[in-house]
Amino acid sequence: MKAVIMAGGKGTRLRPLTSNTPKPMVPLLDRPVMEYTIALLKKHGITDIAVTVQFIPEAIRNYFDDGSDFGVRLHYFEEQSPLGTAGSVKNAEQFLDETFVVISGDALTDFDLTRAIEYHREKSSVATLVLTQVDSPLEFGVVMTDENGLINRFLEKPSWGEVFSDTVNTGIYILETEVFQYSEKNQEFDFSKDLFPMLMKNNRPMYGYVADGYWSDIGNLNQYRQTQFDMLDGKVAIELPGHEIAPGVWVGERVKIDPTASIIGPAYIGERSVIGKQAMIGEYSIIGGGSMILDHASVERTVLWKHNMLDNNVEINGATLCRNVICRYGASIREDAVLGDNCVVGIHSVVASGVKMFPNKSVEDNAVLKHSLIWGEQAAKTIFGQFGVKGACNVHMTTSFVNRLSMALSTALPPGVTVGIGYDSAPFAELMAEAFTSGLHASGIHTYHFGAVTSSIARYAACHLDCAAGIYVRMTEEDGEEQAVIEFLDEKGLPITKAMERKVENAYVQEDQRIIKLSEVGRKRTCPEVGRLYRRDLLEAVDTQLIASRSYKVVTVYNGHNLNHVLPEFLQELGCRVIQLNSVVTEPAELAHWVRDNGADFGVMLDTNGQRIQLVTEQGELISDELTHMLQMRIQLQASKDDVIQVPVHFPEIAELMVAQSNRKVARTKADTRSILESCQQGGFHVYLDGIYTLVRSMEMMAFMGATLSELVQTIPAFALLKEKVDCPWSEKGKVMRFLMQETKGKHVELIDGIKIFHDEGWTLILPDHEKPIFQVYANAQSQLAAKQLAASYADKIRKYRSS
Repeated sequence: MKAVIMAGGKGTRLRPLTSNTPKPMVPLLDRPVMEYTIALLKKHGITDIAVTVQFIPEAIRNYFDDGSDFGVRLHYFEEQSPLGTAGSVKNAEQFLDETFVVISGDALTDFDLTRAIEYHREKSSVATLVLTQVDSPLEFGVVMTDENGLINRFLEKPSWGEVFSDTVNTGIYILETEVFQYSEKNQEFDFSKDLFPMLMKNNRPMYGYVADGYWSDIGNLNQYRQTQFDMLDGKVAIELPGHEIAPGVWVGERVKIDPTASIIGPAYIGERSVIGKQAMIGEYSIIGGGSMILDHASVERTVLWKHNMLDNNVEINGATLCRNVICRYGASIREDAVLGDNCVVGIHSVVASGVKMFPNKSVEDNAVLKHSLIWGEQAAKTIFGQFGVKGACNVHMTTSFVNRLSMALSTALPPGVTVGIGYDSAPFAELMAEAFTSGLHASGIHTYHFGAVTSSIARYAACHLDCAAGIYVRMTEEDGEEQAVIEFLDEKGLPITKAMERKVENAYVQEDQRIIKLSEVGRKRTCPEVGRLYRRDLLEAVDTQLIASRSYKVVTVYNGHNLNHVLPEFLQELGCRVIQLNSVVTEPAELAHWVRDNGADFGVMLDTNGQRIQLVTEQGELISDELTHMLQMRIQLQASKDDVIQVPVHFPEIAELMVAQSNRKVARTKADTRSILESCQQGGFHVYLDGIYTLVRSMEMMAFMGATLSELVQTIPAFALLKEKVDCPWSEKGKVMRFLMQETKGKHVELIDGIKIFHDEGWTLILPDHEKPIFQVYANAQSQLAAKQLAASYADKIRKYRSS
């Protein structure tokens, strides 16, 4: 049998390790990771191997040559332009004239390939995917199979709501040559996005083999270090280089260790290295060949590549250093710092935690480097959360970070387009918006400035003006900490898609930026009238005279800084008599007392940005969030003329009844912010996240029906919907979802977003939270007691599966 090693990866998330080195050549215990892949193939009798290369291909060719030194035969196939995973293998089609194995050259595994190949043949499979179970499946392709192993669902890089299992695609495949007929040569073609969906569509047998053993994708800098610690701990079945001179201490040939030096295993010291007097090599230290650790220097939980020099009294803890790095007398490198090739750290200088130095950089003597060279502060695995990008003010959310983020967005947009910019009334939000603007202008993108507006107005303006995208910056408080949120909008005023988020994230990580001529610098235009545009169009959409004729008496509580220029003018034009309690009332229960005691028609409390609304009836009754959603759905039904009404998956079952009463049908959607807003969009208005729109439309319905707010609410059918939060560490979420999927076999299940299980008495929805280590459990039933029992039952299951 033949094999293909895919070795074209750039490894951008591993920079600066991969600035000068292709990812397959990144060393694990002094050997390129691809060398372990070759050894695994050889172990299972596969010695005729194609290698697909693209990024710095000569580094791979020069090291492995024809493979004879490693007991195999290597045949190189170079991509002149990116062809995708399957496209690069197609490039080697003439060589691959029989069943073959595809394996990554930049991952470490000890899987039993012989057993996987036997399984492939037993199943008469066209494509067999080797699978494994991981703690966090978000960065991989989640694969679901039936009881016979036949693949029935494949999700590439899912959101948490789509993680129905912790069993993922490892990128190891056993394939028949039939797969080549589905693509053309020299065309971009991907296994996960293109080939596998085609095989499923054509009902070709495609199976998943769940392998036992170790697998590490080495997808980020922390995982890179951890993989080597796992090797030292014996978690992966490989032959460690060198020989063991003490328990857990492995050294190469001709290593010189001073008798006064201290070495604590597990540790590895490469050939020809020198360890000086009273030097301390702590546990989980990897010292690359030819390195010099001089007197009194100390190293712990650190990876050094070859030919590093640590002068006397240097201290390194939890860092990674590439080749030829020099740390002069008394220098200190702190945890999670990463130094590229040929860097120099001066005498008594400090490289702070998390700092990255790209190749050929230096730190002067007696300096403290707190910021990365060249790029900045955040090296998060993922930048985007549920509502956009969020961070602590002046900690994560800094002008330099925001400026770089704006340049990343610019690479995903055509030059010369316009981006709308809005922010709330906080000075820091305006500062971040200006920092974002400068990055856009430097990349040849023009801007419309909406000024201090609400997010609803910013969405509306982005939809109605000639904007290719929109940005809205607002402040929020979480756990007592002031944070800034940057919302990214598309040309329709909706949150950008997950695909667009990944583009921006990748551009951010790869430090991409567009180089422009001076004449192409972006220009700024102010658009101070967007608030009036929003108010005019909303008032034109309702019967203002009918509302004004009722002369509603309203008690209001809202953030004056953000909403004073919006809400009072609405209420005035609608003929409302207003009691404003912005500085008097803070809790809905207090508002209820004021409504009842003053004989008001209703009360309204808006959150800081005017998105979430809390209504109080004339009787002083608080309307729950769930009931408010049903009221908003009535508004959606009234405003929309569509035959199919989109309803979020976590809304109660009465949604179907309410839609059916208007002779229309329901299509359930995901519960993420984009899907919710997309489901209710009406000409740039979004009822589910726009408290002012909800308020105006509710008044119109009340006026039209001649009803009070309590009477309007009573027209909504009774329902019971309970929501419960269950703590669950990130590392356990995938496992819990897998157990839940196994437990629900044979039941009526819906997998739109999370796992929705239908029962005789209702349904339960288990939805992993996107930003927090929790599960949201929704239970909908005919009574509160039944809903409570359903929610409690599945909350208990989650806790049990966590501890199993």
